[in-house]
Amino acid sequence: MADFSRVYIELVNNQKINVIYDFAYGEYISTKEFFDELSQVQTDLLNTGEVVLSTGLTADADSPGGLMAINIYMEALDSQRQSMSGLAKLGLNVEKQLWKNI
Repeated sequence: MADFSRVYIELVNNQKINVIYDFAYGEYISTKEFFDELSQVQTDLLNTGEVVLSTGLTADADSPGGLMAINIYMEALDSQRQSMSGLAKLGLNVEKQLWKNI
């Protein structure tokens, strides 16, 4: 099973401080990044049977530990997409309310 490394923590921290000023564009970016990563995972599985995670580690689809690592990785990607999408929708709602009250 893959351990979370400093690379993963750095990626998460970088995503926390990156600012997207347009909420609709932020939702687009979250969806695009998710499907880009999903496509990469599918390509890796079909070509080699091993998935290269964003941490740089490889997870082998032939072992139970590798399958668990891929599953956890995919759940983390989906969770990230949902949270970014939710924040973008919240921002759009706040912006809509702000324009109503001006």
